[in-house]
Amino acid sequence: MQKRFIELVTAFLDEAGIQCPIIPGEHIVTVPLGDFAINIGLLEAQKAIVMQGVVGISPASGREALYAELLGMNSLFKGSQGATFGLEGDSVTLQTIIFMEALTQEAFTAQSLAFLEALASALEGFDAVVERARNAAPESPANDLLAMQNMIRV
Repeated sequence: MQKRFIELVTAFLDEAGIQCPIIPGEHIVTVPLGDFAINIGLLEAQKAIVMQGVVGISPASGREALYAELLGMNSLFKGSQGATFGLEGDSVTLQTIIFMEALTQEAFTAQSLAFLEALASALEGFDAVVERARNAAPESPANDLLAMQNMIRV
């Protein structure tokens, strides 16, 4: 599986014109792309490749609204081409998983390029997402999930 991972990633990077050495034995490859980088990793137990990149840093205030906005964006993969938003500490990430079973080089390249497009879009629009979350009206107590759970308890 390690050999196939290296073959897929090497061919994708070559086709995309990205210069990044891949060392046999690596399970994670960090690919520098100008001001940011993506990580491409092998998940052997799941027989899958994961791609992840940081799109921004969670602000000190208004995090709950930002997280709600990101969860809404995860719904039906709005603008993410199948990738999902997540958190690593204070970093907001975008990641996708590509299962290796019957995966062709062409399919891997297409999915990887789609991820790069989604990541570039998320990077470009992150400040707008943060601003939209800051300006969102605060949730009313009627829409508070915890309050709703307490109302339902008998």
